[in-house]
Amino acid sequence: MAETPEGVSEGSDSDMLRAEEELVPDGSDDAMSSSDEDDQGTERDNVGDMGDTDEEEEDGDDDVELHGDTMYCINCTAPLTEESMCEDCGHERCNDKDLFCETGFPAESKRVDSRIALLYDERMELHEEGHATPHPERPDRIRAVMAKLLASGLAAQCRRVQCREATVPELAAVHSDRLIRLVQDASKEASSNSDAGVSITADTYVNAYTNLCARLAAGGAAEVASVVARGEAPHGAAVVRPPGHHAESGMAMGFCFFNNAAVAARAAQAAGARRIVILDWDIHHGNGTQHIFEHDPSVLYISVHRYDHGHFYPGTGAADEVGLSNGEGFTVNLPWDTPDMQNGDYLAAFNQVLVPIAYEFNPDLIIVSAGFDAADGDPIGQCRVTPEGFAHMTAMLKPIAPMVLLLEGGYNLQSTADSTEACLRVLLGEQPGVLPGQRFPSQFGSRAIQQAITVQSRYWKCLRATAELLGVVSMTSLQPARQSDAFCYAHTASDIFASAPSGGEGEHASAQPSETEQIKRSTSAGASGDTPSGSGRSGGSGGAGDVTSAKWHTARRVIPHRKPSAAATKCRVLLAIHKRAMQAYWRRQQKLTMLA
Repeated sequence: MAETPEGVSEGSDSDMLRAEEELVPDGSDDAMSSSDEDDQGTERDNVGDMGDTDEEEEDGDDDVELHGDTMYCINCTAPLTEESMCEDCGHERCNDKDLFCETGFPAESKRVDSRIALLYDERMELHEEGHATPHPERPDRIRAVMAKLLASGLAAQCRRVQCREATVPELAAVHSDRLIRLVQDASKEASSNSDAGVSITADTYVNAYTNLCARLAAGGAAEVASVVARGEAPHGAAVVRPPGHHAESGMAMGFCFFNNAAVAARAAQAAGARRIVILDWDIHHGNGTQHIFEHDPSVLYISVHRYDHGHFYPGTGAADEVGLSNGEGFTVNLPWDTPDMQNGDYLAAFNQVLVPIAYEFNPDLIIVSAGFDAADGDPIGQCRVTPEGFAHMTAMLKPIAPMVLLLEGGYNLQSTADSTEACLRVLLGEQPGVLPGQRFPSQFGSRAIQQAITVQSRYWKCLRATAELLGVVSMTSLQPARQSDAFCYAHTASDIFASAPSGGEGEHASAQPSETEQIKRSTSAGASGDTPSGSGRSGGSGGAGDVTSAKWHTARRVIPHRKPSAAATKCRVLLAIHKRAMQAYWRRQQKLTMLA
């Protein structure tokens, strides 16, 4: 068991609600005693102009992280080329202190249930690399999140759960004894050799307090999950670090040492939850979580992540990874093959794939590996999900089962703090905000969703109707030319849904008759010349047919004289289904807003 570091009381656990004790009563500023005023006046008289100048310079130096001759942005750790603003995330130096300001007027909250379990411990900030160049996984991450929750008044509305270290049996339920000893020994080595950097992998650093912090993160996650599983709280959230979803049963990697979500799942099952969903929306695939439970049908692992055809870290999480043996079908992967995925892509994935599967699985508890590195502005994820997007995803999961949010990634401090606040507001009963930006999936998102439906329809009844409508058995069975045609048509259909029929190409696309209508026209027209010459149907060609054919080829953006394949038509059907589902979803949200 790791020793508690000097200067940190084991029982304090960084009282999250200390803001209530530190709040100064109204009028207390005017109640200062005359003796205190005299003492302060004497101190001001003894300080000359030179002292004031030095004090201002010290305040200015605190606004930015200085490491040698290079300055780094405190928000995203990018090197600063200008002193006032970061070119990568747009953060200004004058706003540095606002990231960690814990005071302020509590935001007006429409809370319904104030028994949400919330866990945090300042001791988890002790895990720090300490090198000249700041590491993305740094203590400021959870410090900024808690400052946001305290300043907004949300922390005071939650029930505080005491953090504890994970026990050896809890860790041994998902990890090997070798890994448990490795983390402990590496921390001891870093303590005795503080000058030399110690790391388990190239990106997973270790210091003297790493073992303590990793056990606190795993133990805190297990404690919150157990509290919710026993029914002592309807939902919960744990602001913990280091993250955990990359940690394999016998290997620490990717900033992770112990798999917090896996430890929490086993603890929740011991507390009475039999069937558990672990939903991972971190931008990276949770390889460790998937491999730990890939044989277990009692834990459904769902992940939506960047994959980039296997070139994005950690390179796992393809759509056809569905679990093994008894656990086959209980792993659901929805991989993105490009960056810049937005709210519309994630909500479409939730509406069409993830939420229906979760309902069919009927879990007793949902554990969310809530990584916010898919957030807009994150230097690693490079996607554009807004806090409102994460709030809507939380709102979709909330009716299914009690839910526990566990912080994973997220390396833009402002984006991570704002997204955590948005999710916690939903758990407290507030409606998510109006979604900004594009609300329908991109061409890449539609393709990934169709691929996931194709794979998972073999295991989940809720997807079979859509798969039968598409008529798709396997994406690999499509010829490369037809895959390209489907991909091209998905892009065209997305443009059609996004544009209004006000003229130009959008007008041609929206006015284009369906294949059924074209067959009817060709049958009735006969040799009158009304049939498109390039459509491949019976009939002559003429002036009217040439015009219609030109419109058809312009709308499809494909090579002329090439018939639309069945796959292209199925892509169009999928997008139409999604459009109707999204319209129904927004109508429900508007009704809920009006009732509120």
